[in-house]
Parts: sequence; C-alpha cells; structure tokens
Amino acid sequence: MSELVVDDLVAGYGDARVLHGVRFTVKQGEVCAILGPNGAGKTTLLRALSGMVRTRGTVTLGGTELSGRSPDTIARLGVAHVPEGRGTFMPLTVEDNLRLGAFVRRGRAEVDSDLDRIYTYFPVLKTRLKQAAGSLSGGEQQMLAIGRALMLRPRLLLLDEPSLGLAPLVTRELFRIVQAINAEEQTTVVVVEQNAHLALGIAQQAHVLETGRIVLSGTAEEIRADEQVAQSYLGYRV
Repeated sequence: MSELVVDDLVAGYGDARVLHGVRFTVKQGEVCAILGPNGAGKTTLLRALSGMVRTRGTVTLGGTELSGRSPDTIARLGVAHVPEGRGTFMPLTVEDNLRLGAFVRRGRAEVDSDLDRIYTYFPVLKTRLKQAAGSLSGGEQQMLAIGRALMLRPRLLLLDEPSLGLAPLVTRELFRIVQAINAEEQTTVVVVEQNAHLALGIAQQAHVLETGRIVLSGTAEEIRADEQVAQSYLGYRV
C-alpha cells in the first residue's frame, strides 16, 4: 500500500517553474532516494512535499491530501522535514531544540519518554543536553536535527542532503542510524543525497531528477546497476 503518492507535481518560485509534472509513490516503511545534479530541483521537491512552496498537482500521505496545506498543518499530519543546513536553533540548548520538535504534541510524559528514545539513537546528544546547539560539531548538529524531527513521531521523514559538510566516517554512522530508525519504527523516508552510494545502500527505491523531471526510476539495485547513473553519480562504469 502506498504511503506517499505524488502525482503531476508542479512547483517553483514566483514565475520560475522548477518541478515539471513529477510523479512517484513510496510504500509505507520504505526508504526512497532522490538523486540528481545540483539545480535539478531536489530541494524544491522536499519543500513542495512539506508545503513550503506553491504547488499544483496532488500529494497525499496515507490517503490524506497534503496539497495546498500550510507547513504547520502538514507537520501535524505527520511530515517532518530536516532541511539542508540542518536548521537547528543555535542559541537554544540541545534539549530545547529536541522539545521544539514535539510542538504539535500534548502530554509531557510521552515527550519525556521520546527524549529517551532519541538518546538511544544518538547517545552523544544526552551528554550535550545543556549545551547550546551552536557549540556542537557539524555531525552532532545533524544528529540533533534528525532527533528533533523524530520528536514529531512522523509518518514521513524528509532528509535534505544529510551528509553535507560531514566527514565520511560521521556520514556512514548517520546513514546507519537512519536505516535503523526506518527498520525499527517503520518510518517512511525520502532522502535527497549527493552521496549516491550511501543513499542507494539504505533505500529500497530511487528516482533520478534532472531539470525538474524524473528521468529514471527503479529499485535501488536497478539504479545502482544503470550505466548512466554509475557514470554520472557513482564514479564508475558498469
């Protein structure tokens, strides 16, 4: 059963159209990788899914229409967006950032319980609770951004370039944690990522976006084996 259905999605900024009739579906509990060159429209796609740009076409999550709704309404419907650059609130503490992720929820006991759940995925955050988010390393800030998104208890997690600016070892650990979150909580994930090797390593399906259009779709194994993708994004020939 499809959790996310995107049909004929058009989006842009002012008069400039960026997405041109994008269509794809993601099953509940799947990881979907969005690949493509810079300027292809990958970030705009995630912004369109979370209501940050004007769109035409339809987007549904579990049968509920998201199109035309405000970002806060879409968040309440279970969509958590971790933007490129992380978007943490630098002057606030780690704990305050995490609690902000639960802004649509009620019940302090449940929120406190979920903080403990986040610490199982990101134990380093528990040792940094009272530190300002701006004092964290880049990898720790990305962990904090994902942890904050998980405090929403999302049905759909959108990740925009999670490896950006991180050391390879930190990036591999981050993707391992995302894979664990997906497996243990059955959270549907759409990840935009320049590091195609890592993205395809945790994804079940993938789509290649170029100039605002999906030009190639398939399972992660099919996309990895495709000669065009291998040469353009993976750095080798099939």
